This record gives sequence, C-alpha cells and structure tokens, in this order.
Amino acid sequence: MIIRAIVLLFGSFILYVLQTGLFSSFSLAGVVPDLLMILVVSVGFMRGRTKAMIAGLLCGIYIDCCYSSVMGIFPLFYIIVGNLSGFAHKIYDDDDHMTPLLLTAAGELLYNFMYFIVFYLLQGKINLSFYVYRIMIPRVVYTVLVSIILYRILKYANLLLLRFDKDE
Repeated sequence: MIIRAIVLLFGSFILYVLQTGLFSSFSLAGVVPDLLMILVVSVGFMRGRTKAMIAGLLCGIYIDCCYSSVMGIFPLFYIIVGNLSGFAHKIYDDDDHMTPLLLTAAGELLYNFMYFIVFYLLQGKINLSFYVYRIMIPRVVYTVLVSIILYRILKYANLLLLRFDKDE
C-alpha cells in the first residue's frame, strides 16, 4: 500500500514535469497532451474509483499550484473524471487496449468542457465552436495518441505492483 502510494506520487510528478516541460516543446496546433489525464483514467480503469479520485486530487493539485489563481478547480475536474473512469474498473481486462483509449478521449472531452464552462463561459466568452475546433479536438486527439504508448507503460507498472502486492 505504501509502495503504491510512493509510486503514484513519484509517477504523477514525473508525468507533470514531462507535460509541462518536455511536451510543451512538442505542442501540436498549440496544444499539449494531458499526461495527467491519462494517468487518472488509467488508474480508474485498472484500480477503481477511489484510487482514481486520489490520483485526480494529486494531479489537480500539481496543476493548481503552478497555473491557477483559485485553488481547487483543477482537482475537482480531475476527481470527477477519475470517479467516472473508475466505473469501468468492473470490466477491466489486461488485454483490452481500446477501452482505455475511449475512456481517455471521454475524460479529456469532459475535462475540456468543464474548463470551457469555468474559464470561458462564466466570463462571458461564448464562442464554443472556436474552442471546440481550435483547442478541444486537437487536445483530445493528441492526448489519445500519446495514451497509446503511455497506457502500456502504466499497465506494466500496475502489473509489477500487483506482483509486489502478492509477495507481501
């Protein structure tokens, strides 16, 4: 249990650094893939709702600390996505690679829609079509493409942790 918590802390911090550092250099169409979203959705799919909500809280706090003037918005977004993706834990299968991609796309769409409501719509900016075509769709596509690779790494890490849990 403690090992899993340490791995989550370390892994989420590494993904945060990669997302804000390395991948910001490789932005396509002005967007960066959301590696933390991939982590939250993967944890939800592989480990369940509670663990995904904890991962969402942690990932949201990382984003809030550096990019938000109001604490709590991004953790709320990630917790909601983690809770919803955790419902798919009941159908988890090691060989299934399509479900996590679809969950990542759905989670990224939901996250971007919540982001639009809080940061655009509530400020009177109602140009949804611009946001969807210029930001939301490219970000979803880029995140799903990166999740093809990252999900395999996270799945392998989960299998290693499961073996470690069985040894205790």
